[in-house]
Order: sequence, then C-alpha cells, then structure tokens
Amino acid sequence: MGNTLYLIRHGDTEGTLKDLFYGSTDLPLAEQGVKQIKMLCDKGAYPEADGAKLYTSGMLRTEQTFEHIYGGIDHEIISDLREVGVGIFEMKTMDEVLQHDEARAWLEGEKEYMDFPEGETNDGFIERVSRGLEVLKSDVKHSNVIGVFHGAVIFTCMEMMFPSVKEKAWHWTPNPASGYAVTFEDGKPARYSEIG
Repeated sequence: MGNTLYLIRHGDTEGTLKDLFYGSTDLPLAEQGVKQIKMLCDKGAYPEADGAKLYTSGMLRTEQTFEHIYGGIDHEIISDLREVGVGIFEMKTMDEVLQHDEARAWLEGEKEYMDFPEGETNDGFIERVSRGLEVLKSDVKHSNVIGVFHGAVIFTCMEMMFPSVKEKAWHWTPNPASGYAVTFEDGKPARYSEIG
C-alpha cells in the first residue's frame, strides 16, 4: 500500500502569460490563473485535502493557488521549494534573455545548465530543492502529501524521482495549475500520472 505525493504548479501570472523569465519576483495570480484553477476544481482535477499533509512554497502565487483550491485550510511552508532566482533575467522577455550569450547557449541546448548572474547557481538551486523534496518524501511515508509549488521546482523534483524518463529535466514542466501525482511504494516513487 502506497501513498501519493501531489505536486501542483501555481496558476497563470503576468509572467507565464507574457512568457517572461521570472522566479524570485513575487507575482500574484492573473485573472486567467484564477479562472483556470476554478475550471479544474469544477472538473474535480485536484486531490482531496482530507488527511493529507499540505504545503506551499510561501510565495504569493502558490498561496493564492492553494487558497482557490482548498480555501483557508492550514498548511505549512517549505521555503526551500520557492522558485529559482534568475538574477539579471528577472521579468525579462525571452528575446531579451537570448541577447545574453551564455543564456542563449543554455536555452539552445549547447550548455547543460546555467548559473544565473546575480541570481542562483544551478548547484545551489538543486541542493535546496533536494532538501525540500526530502521533507515531502519523509511525509509521504505516513500520508498523502499535497504541495503547490513552481515550474522549475516541480521539474527538478520529477527529474530527481524519475531520472531516466525525460530527455531533459525541463520537459517535466507542467502547465500552470497542473502537475503530477506520484505514487510511492515501500517509500520510493513507483509511478506517476498527470493532474489537470
């Protein structure tokens, strides 16, 4: 008998709608994000909170998404699972980011990873997400776990749990307001399905 870890990405923000690079900028949900969450709630896409451990990253967009799905239920914050800080690229368009040689090489697949100038290093981000994932994995031994987090956080968690499934880690990125249900058996991730 296993329990399930649910990783839900926050709904649309100005950043996702305008295809901006952003991470540490604490954007609220856009009206479109609220509508998409409501639509998925109406379809019964999200897991029930009863008996589950509940988390967000503490960032505004995850708090608002959580509230639109689950109301004012108490939950905990794992700040290690906040979005990656992209430094000088915060709130820049893709065209602006592509002006930077190193960023262009990374986005075009010539570099495997990138340390963001004035932002986070790749190793630092992976290390803190790994710490946060360990909390989730520890809790899922005892109950279902539901977390509302961010695109890069979720794809990093999924890559850590299922390293050989996708060609690139970011191929795991769920659409806003969507995510994954990961079933654990004997304390280990066994299989997954999509939410939303």
